[in-house]
Amino acid sequence: MKKESITLRIILIAAIILILLIPLFMIQSLIEERQAFRDEAIREVSKGWAGNQIVSGPVLSVLSSKEEKTNDGKTYITNLQTNLLPEILNYDVELVPEKRSLGIYEIVLYRAKIKLSGAFKTEDLNKAIKGRKIQETFVSFNLSDLRGMQKDSQLKWNELNHNLIAGLKSNNVLNNGFHSVVPIDEKNNLYSFEMDLLVNGLDNLEFLPIGKTTDVTVKSIWNNPSFAGAYLPTFRKVNEAGFTANWTVNYFNRAFPQLWNENAYRVFPSAFGVKLLVPVDEYQKTMRTSKYGIMIIVLTFLSFFMIELFGKKAIHPIQYLLIGLTLIIFYSLLLAISEYLSFDISYLISALLVILLISFYVLSVYKSSRIGAVIFSALAVFYGLMYTILQLQDYSLLAGNIALFVLLASVMFFTRKINWFDVLNPKTN
Repeated sequence: MKKESITLRIILIAAIILILLIPLFMIQSLIEERQAFRDEAIREVSKGWAGNQIVSGPVLSVLSSKEEKTNDGKTYITNLQTNLLPEILNYDVELVPEKRSLGIYEIVLYRAKIKLSGAFKTEDLNKAIKGRKIQETFVSFNLSDLRGMQKDSQLKWNELNHNLIAGLKSNNVLNNGFHSVVPIDEKNNLYSFEMDLLVNGLDNLEFLPIGKTTDVTVKSIWNNPSFAGAYLPTFRKVNEAGFTANWTVNYFNRAFPQLWNENAYRVFPSAFGVKLLVPVDEYQKTMRTSKYGIMIIVLTFLSFFMIELFGKKAIHPIQYLLIGLTLIIFYSLLLAISEYLSFDISYLISALLVILLISFYVLSVYKSSRIGAVIFSALAVFYGLMYTILQLQDYSLLAGNIALFVLLASVMFFTRKINWFDVLNPKTN
């Protein structure tokens, strides 16, 4: 009978834990829903501003034709687009962040002052199109979202200004942007270019390393950047005043050559740049916290089970359920408060409310300050442990497993001399 009593109690506690997984999963769905609302707010703001930007250029393209003959003597015309990339390409960027709010959501925008400069060497191009009739020559620039173009600019081509035309003449190399018709001739094999752009965008700004040597320098007062893409900065400096980053990419680091015909190569997989991160993604941290929910529930129930073992204080399944629901409410509180306050403060407030509620409940039920103090201390340790694991990030898995091992070892040590057939005498219930 005694054996049946403890077995039944363990089964009931396990069943309650499984039941509590339902509201825990509901909380996680709510977090995802709120995150979706935030993402929708970002999209709404970007509609009137501009989206993520990939900047590139210029690509020099030559449209040419040639009269050919078939084996039977008939003539036909072949048309060809030959693309040449710059010998030198420099991006000098000043990134000015702006924060906008839509309801309770904060969105990071930017204005980018971009100075493009460099030069083309056309010796190989002239050889490639020799014997063909040149129809047109133009340079193309990529800008992912043309709504971000904030002022009319001109291209300085060999010290002469040329107008920019919206849209691309050809998408053989680039996807979206603008172009300019420029002259070339066989007598000149070197062409310099220069252009200033003022571009609006949303959090991401990336560049294409289409120069034989590409040099990118980005400066900003934003102090929480993320560098991503095909290449990381060769130099970066980040402090409270902002950041400076520099990339240098050469010809051998790319998966495409300097010269080719038509659309033989794709350049966009080589994009790289910077993202202006919001310092804390509250939804992401709240979701990570909720994934430790089952651990907190198990540890808390284990603490109450120890009270039953050592304190001979029977705890009703309904009381386990009420305490479990209080633990679940922690994540709902954390989600709601973190939309207005920082995650750290929200975590402190939510944890303190839950710990105090459960401690006072235990104190009022069992009329024992000692038991109340034990539960208060245990919960403080559990929530402190979870917060520490969250802060470790890269080491969270290791830290979590070590902590659980230590806790399990402690339980095994303190219960090593217990005769499980003699505990929880039904007469005490």
